[in-house]
Formats: sequence, C-alpha cells, structure tokens
Amino acid sequence: MRSTATAISTILVLAAVASCDMVVSAAAQTTSHAGEIPQSLHLEHEATLQQLGALARRPGPVGVSSRKALDLFKKHLQREEAYILPPLTLLPLLADGTVSPDMKWAIAMADRVRAEREQIFQEHTQITDAMNDLAAAAQKVHDTAALDFARAAVADSLNDIELIEPMTLVVGEYLKAKLPPGQ
Repeated sequence: MRSTATAISTILVLAAVASCDMVVSAAAQTTSHAGEIPQSLHLEHEATLQQLGALARRPGPVGVSSRKALDLFKKHLQREEAYILPPLTLLPLLADGTVSPDMKWAIAMADRVRAEREQIFQEHTQITDAMNDLAAAAQKVHDTAALDFARAAVADSLNDIELIEPMTLVVGEYLKAKLPPGQ
C-alpha cells in the first residue's frame, strides 16, 4: 500500500510540473502540434507501462500473463499516440471557440480512427482478455497488486472505447463543420 501511495504522489508531482510547462507552452503557440498527445494521457501511459513491466518481471503465472499483455499494450499505445490522441490536444482551444486552418491535421487523424474502429475495438478486446488472464493468475497466487492493475487496465480500456475515441471523432467532425471547404 505504501508503494502505491508513493507512486500516486510521484504522479501527482509530475502532473503538477507538467501542467506548469503546458501553461507556458500554450501561451507560446496558438495550436498544438500533430505529434503531441495530452500530457495527462502521456503520464498515464508511462505509469501503465512501468507497472506492467514490473509485473512482467515477476516469476510465475503473474509474470507470464503480464509479459503477454505488455506486447499488446505497447502496440495499442503506439496506435493511440500516433493518431487517436493527438486531436485531443485541440480540445482546450476548441472549447474556447478557437478554430483555425492549421488544425486540419486532426481531421485526417479522426478519419483514420473512424476507418479503423473495428480493428481498434479488437485490440481493446484482446487487452481485456489479457487482463482477465492476469486477474485469474493474480487471484490464484493472492497478488492483490496485480489484480488491482488488471481491473484498472480494463476500466481504462473501456474509457478509451466509451470516451477517448469518440472524442477524437467529434473533434474531426467539429473541425469539418467549422473550417471552410478546401482549407
């Protein structure tokens, strides 16, 4: 429990530092760049890979299940960071009513999410299956940390399906509606 509290404290400190950096960089630019993702999601991805990597180094069934899941997570996070999450960096600007032609890059990314929705859903299904395997292994050896991680990972996967990916699609549709044709 103490290591969990320490990890949470570390993440909160990093998030606070990152948010200060984001305020400075937001003042220096009018729109986000296509290669960036929201800082909160970047920190979440780092924490997930770190936790899963630690579980993968364990001996026994928890380690075996975690190693299988780690490859799935890395593959999916690459997809998210390539084109699912970057349009979300525009949300603060869009919420303020700012739309400009240099945001058009987000439309192409949102269109790609729409085109690959079934494949993305299948990845989430594989991740959920892998987390169910990890949860079963964790229950057998009474590993509450691994069980808690597996449950949180499934919830995060649902969050992606229910909120993150639809938000990316909404950003794309909003920009299509607001930007003049041909821009």
